[in-house]
Amino acid sequence: MKTDSPHQAPLPPPTGNRLREAWQRIGGGSLTLSLAVHAAIIFLAGVIVMTSRVMQPEVDFLPTGGTAAGADATAEHEYQVQRKKRSTLTHQASMRRIGIEGPGEVLIDDLPAAGMELPSGVVIPGGGSLRGGAGSGNGAATLGNGLAKGMVALPPSMRGRCAPLARLEKLRQNGGGPECERAVSVSLEWLKGKQNTDGSWGRQHKAAMTGLALLCFLGRCEMPDSPFYGDTVMKGILYLVELGRKNPSGLLAEDRTRGPSCYEHGIATYALGEVYTLSRLGQMKLPGMREAFEKGVKLILDHQLEDGGWGYGEDGDLCYRRSGRGDLSVTGWQFQALKAAKHTRLPIDGLQGGISRAVKYLESTQSPHGGFGAVNRDAGYNQWNLSGVGILGLQTLGSGKTGSVRKGLRFLTEFLTAEPLDWDRNANLYSWYYMTQCYFQQGGADWAFYNAQFLPQLLGNQQQDGSWREERPNSTIASTSPAGADRSIYRQALCTLMLEVYYRYLKVADREEGSIFQR
Repeated sequence: MKTDSPHQAPLPPPTGNRLREAWQRIGGGSLTLSLAVHAAIIFLAGVIVMTSRVMQPEVDFLPTGGTAAGADATAEHEYQVQRKKRSTLTHQASMRRIGIEGPGEVLIDDLPAAGMELPSGVVIPGGGSLRGGAGSGNGAATLGNGLAKGMVALPPSMRGRCAPLARLEKLRQNGGGPECERAVSVSLEWLKGKQNTDGSWGRQHKAAMTGLALLCFLGRCEMPDSPFYGDTVMKGILYLVELGRKNPSGLLAEDRTRGPSCYEHGIATYALGEVYTLSRLGQMKLPGMREAFEKGVKLILDHQLEDGGWGYGEDGDLCYRRSGRGDLSVTGWQFQALKAAKHTRLPIDGLQGGISRAVKYLESTQSPHGGFGAVNRDAGYNQWNLSGVGILGLQTLGSGKTGSVRKGLRFLTEFLTAEPLDWDRNANLYSWYYMTQCYFQQGGADWAFYNAQFLPQLLGNQQQDGSWREERPNSTIASTSPAGADRSIYRQALCTLMLEVYYRYLKVADREEGSIFQR
């Protein structure tokens, strides 16, 4: 029965309303908004992280197979690995001290920066660069291996050697390839394993072999603060510095009176000059090194003969000759030491005059046929063996000597056309060392002609352990034979330096300032 009594119980509200009211009483509306905002933030962050991982994947391995892209990727990977190692080693290296007393430390501010260029993008050890970018104000240096700003740059002719990618590019430009870098790498490992406990190399001509081995490491910009070969290089430097300290004259050889010691001194001085130039890019102090180098250069200049060359055999106290005519072979190593001295920009008295006299001497040794040296092929050092010495000297020391250089190269090219380079017939590696450099300096068709001969000979005769198998020369004097017990070290160094020719120095024609010796 229906009733309209006012006392009838009302219907209960819907359940949903009660929950909503309870939710609102505890602040449910603001909490919901807060949770929604936080969820959105977390979601967006996750999207960003996932996107970054997709765009920048971690590299566990790099492709191989001989392509240019693969080679570049491999080199870049090697650089990144080395940079990480260097970041922890640089501080340790900068705190090291060497147990040799005396003046001549190599410091960052050893030379005024004036006269040393700081161009944009100069490659330095560790892959960094010196940049004076827009807005920098003072051209502050940005360096890739933890070095301080305000440092000086390498001479333009040496800029191609200190970064993996730069070396690969120079190899590509000049007819080489990654296989050359691999050959140099395994050769350096072999040389490292042959170092004596006193830091030297060899047994019979230790100063020369140590200088040559160091030049091989320096050719790849390996210095005392390098992560892989730093100790090897440091011990070699210390050996030469201590050797110079033992001899009041500063001669860098163990026997001051023997004729071959002149060769040794020139080679060792050359190596210390490159150490000095490259050391300004690092943080390590090398006490006594500058003093040893400057004394070595002074000794060379003091013994330059009247005709502008150098020789040995007539000085009762030292190996150098004080009168008579120069010896083209001996002169070759002395002018390379002077070239290194010029690169250091040190204020060495008489250096430019000595270089000018050396150029005149080299010109005087050119034969009517165009070669440099004796015209009798049966003579020990003749134009077939030594033309590379004379040509290289005029290319790197001379100014306006292109006529003599072209004439010399025509002579060599005719000779090598008739008797191509052959490891098993005429591998006179002492001659090859100079010819490789002079043809590279000339570049163009001349270098293409020579490179097609020389590169297969070197790559094809390197053994699995990194060494080169014994060659067969047709000239005892112009081969590695004179090194005697040190022949294997000598062969190794000459071959390594030849393979580094692609990037060790720029061709004179490619240098920003032309020949530094034209100033």
